[in-house]
Amino acid sequence: MTNPDKIFKALSFLMNGFARLPVVLCAGTDRVTGDCFGPLVGEDLVRRHNAGVFVYGTLSAPVTAKNLVQALAFIKERHPHSPILAVDSALGDGRDIGSFKVFDGGLFPGAAAGKLLPKIGDFSLTATVAPKIGAGAYGVRLGLVAALARVAALTVARCVSRRIHELNLLQPPTTVQYHHNAERL
Repeated sequence: MTNPDKIFKALSFLMNGFARLPVVLCAGTDRVTGDCFGPLVGEDLVRRHNAGVFVYGTLSAPVTAKNLVQALAFIKERHPHSPILAVDSALGDGRDIGSFKVFDGGLFPGAAAGKLLPKIGDFSLTATVAPKIGAGAYGVRLGLVAALARVAALTVARCVSRRIHELNLLQPPTTVQYHHNAERL
């Protein structure tokens, strides 16, 4: 799926299945170009769009394989009844590079790298950044990942804004970042 309107409709449909606004969990690291899609989306949601939801995983505070379990525990404690929108990059077929997938259910971050991490999300948004064969996430151009992240962040922000109005929330929650070293607020 490459059309932003189709992504918007699919995300809105899934978001409308929940009574609460989602928490957005953007997985990935800025140390690998192909894996920085999640943190770039998180950064845009916080800095550019002030999306009105809790966002975990940005360039300054990424949610990576090293802190994912702690971040999930924090989110479940802090937002026990909120659905989680998982955002991550994906590897796929060559013809899928530059496309998005929106689906019901969670995803397994790090699966393409052979990592065994817990499933995250109640619904998910991924962007295919590289083919499964070859250099994988290491041979990806930053321009492609950044462009995909801008589209994803804008689309998520639009969906959240629409959902805020549908739920008649007069004061949406403040957008925050997860700092794995920070004290719990």
